Amino acid sequence: MTSAVVARELTKQYDIYRRPIDRLIEAVTRRPRHTVFPALQDVTFEVERGETIGIIGQNGAGKSTLLKLLCSVTRPTSGLLETKGTIASILELGTGFHPEFNGRENASLNAAILGLGPAELKQRLPAILEFSELGTFLDRPVKTYSSGMYMRLAFSVAVNVNPDILVIDEALAVGDGHFQKKCVDKIREFQEEGKTILFCSHGLYHVSSICRRTLWLDHGRVMRYGPSLDVVHEYETFLLQRDRERPSSEGEPEHERPPSPVRIRDIVVCDRGGRPRDLFERGEDIHVKLHVHSEVVSQPIHAIVGVHRSADDLQCFAVGTHADGVEPPSGRNEYELIVQLHNVPLNRGEYSIIAFVGDENAITVFDRRDVRPAFSISGERFEVGLISLDHHWSVAPAESDAVQSAGNR
Repeated sequence: MTSAVVARELTKQYDIYRRPIDRLIEAVTRRPRHTVFPALQDVTFEVERGETIGIIGQNGAGKSTLLKLLCSVTRPTSGLLETKGTIASILELGTGFHPEFNGRENASLNAAILGLGPAELKQRLPAILEFSELGTFLDRPVKTYSSGMYMRLAFSVAVNVNPDILVIDEALAVGDGHFQKKCVDKIREFQEEGKTILFCSHGLYHVSSICRRTLWLDHGRVMRYGPSLDVVHEYETFLLQRDRERPSSEGEPEHERPPSPVRIRDIVVCDRGGRPRDLFERGEDIHVKLHVHSEVVSQPIHAIVGVHRSADDLQCFAVGTHADGVEPPSGRNEYELIVQLHNVPLNRGEYSIIAFVGDENAITVFDRRDVRPAFSISGERFEVGLISLDHHWSVAPAESDAVQSAGNR
């Protein structure tokens, strides 16, 4: 199959000057006064014609630099880069738009830049404007647009100029649900037409669903290039391991925290057998142990344990001794409070624990401890949402269809 994109040892470096005047001094003295930042280093890959490729990596990995090279926004320092066919791109929001021009004028200008002649522009402009769904905003300056409106206009132009290669950089991240679906449907339509697509996103679900293969970049280098599910899984594992290597508690050091009569000394995540673990399968029991120290033996205490999704800090659930009617312990200096979470239905991902200890009324908070991350849930596929429930599908004709079928006998 013919390749649409070929990159061989592609490298892009930027010269970083501490002060603007250093550039002039360097030109005059011929002595270097800059440092070199390697945005991309020896990147090699091929994209077959009609293939959809995902590009993933952390911020600063070189993803946007690679896309700018593909779109000829900037030139490589060294290496080979070949593209075959016309390219339409959706890069950083607002790229290629004149802030003083209105949406209609910017759409015409961008379409012309992408290669549409006057006759083609006249024919396709109505479809571009209709796809954007911007209505009266098309006659307003784009400097008044929100990020979502920028994306609508840029995407509408890019997909309606009929390119051979479509380059998308995080465009779906700022759109509302309705327009995101419209964009994904258009991408599916392009795939059926045999168009080549390079799709850069932090949304791993979109990447694994849309892209056949995925390129993972890290610090400007290729970490892996292969089937999307495999690469995305390895990338996600890399992110989880990176978070595990960070300090588990993000609270203040013990000596810097304000005085308090009750402290959480430690938090341990265990399986149902009491063995410390940090990786579970969905549906397993998870036990959380709090080791609590109290300076005042007569002080009754309550505890709350909350679980958050680490990726976005979304609260999954929380349980507390006060709400569950547990008698608050007192009369000692040391306690071990254990909450047993049964058949945890959380989907694959990484989760944090946030724990509080408070007074007998669960109003005054004595201490808080965060463990980020605390544990992970494994799984073989990507799931939408936080939890997965036991379920079964069945398909039956609608009642009106059943009545009509009976009448036709």
